[in-house]
Amino acid sequence: MAISVRDNFSVTAQEPARAMVRNDVGQPSFTFTLDGKTVQAYEGQTILSVAIDNGIDDIPNLCNDEKLEPTSACRMCLVHIEGADRPLPSCNTPATPGMVVTSKSDELFHIRRTNLEMMLSDHNAYCQPPCQIDCPTHIDIPGYLELIAKGSMKEAARLVKEVLPFPYILGLTCPAPCQKACRRALVEEEIAICRMHGHAAETCLLDAPIPFLKDPSTGKKVAIVGAGPAGLTCAYYLALKGHYCKVFEMQPQPGGMLRYGIPEYRLQKDMMDREIDHVWQLGVDLQSNVKFGEDFTIDDLFAEGFDAVYLGIGCWTSNKLNVPGDDADGVVNAIAYLREKVEGIPVPVDENKEVVVIGGGFTTFDCTRTSLRLGAKVHTTYYRTRADMSATQEEIEDGEAEGTHLLTGVAQQRILTENGKVTGVEYAKTKPGEPDARGR
Repeated sequence: MAISVRDNFSVTAQEPARAMVRNDVGQPSFTFTLDGKTVQAYEGQTILSVAIDNGIDDIPNLCNDEKLEPTSACRMCLVHIEGADRPLPSCNTPATPGMVVTSKSDELFHIRRTNLEMMLSDHNAYCQPPCQIDCPTHIDIPGYLELIAKGSMKEAARLVKEVLPFPYILGLTCPAPCQKACRRALVEEEIAICRMHGHAAETCLLDAPIPFLKDPSTGKKVAIVGAGPAGLTCAYYLALKGHYCKVFEMQPQPGGMLRYGIPEYRLQKDMMDREIDHVWQLGVDLQSNVKFGEDFTIDDLFAEGFDAVYLGIGCWTSNKLNVPGDDADGVVNAIAYLREKVEGIPVPVDENKEVVVIGGGFTTFDCTRTSLRLGAKVHTTYYRTRADMSATQEEIEDGEAEGTHLLTGVAQQRILTENGKVTGVEYAKTKPGEPDARGR
């Protein structure tokens, strides 16, 4: 555990915390030495407040935090003072002219760590960490990482499946906002949180745990429209609650965007099917090749005796470019392109083609890297900066390593055509401006 608490207040054991300002009542000033640096101080200041005033803000402390009651008992801010027989707390030791103070040493580090361990000894140490807060499903990340460290892979997978039925799939496809918040990065680098639960789940795909015992049958029937991630998740947990579930899917196979929108190199479909099978093992039924609104309606489902209907029909449309020429032969819908590639339908990309992929998200780089694998020369363009791209840096770097030409700060103005076919794209350079309604 790494803890760094920074002080912005001057505190003594007798006085409440208050903002420290330099010479706020005109006391005479003097200097002393702090970590080899000559610093200016004022009569009545503590060593800690002088450090803050002089930009030395890495003396750790807890008692001086604005969220805690002021006291000098934590002894996290101990410093060495030349001539003193022991380290003293800088938060309530007055600064004096000519004193020599050291705030960093191996001895101080070990004393501070011991003091912190003593303060935490009666704490259950199970606060919710930043990684878990930033996870959209708030998975018990510390819990499953501890189980993995102990070699309990199946129990780790079981813990994740309490809130997420597909830890293997997610381990390969999630953008991992948890890792951006991982405090281990303050020490070395963030933990591969997503990959870890994906690995744990992979070890038991053929002998999957269930998060809790299945409840007895309730006699209730639920129709679930759409066999994508949302529909399958709904079916999984409702089945565990004892309800009968039947999933209706317009595609030949289940998975939704997982199957038809994510390339094989990112998610192997045979492995994906092993994890999706966990849903069918709970007694959930599937009817494929039926389209909601054409082959059946909600009224039809209720007429068949279903007690509830869940709609998880997904979003299968792409945004249009809305520039002249965007309907020309050769302008391809990203989602349709990826789906056709998965289904084995011939796509208009091969080793003789030059391809422009417009965007900065995961779908953009899925199209980019798929086209590179087909042998095309690929340019990936984005209207903002590289840092603004919603794809992960890993995804961007992999695209570049595989050969795409990345061009940022350009916005498409029109699609150039000849006889109705694409011949090029005209761009204009962009520069950062005020955020729009989407915050971009």
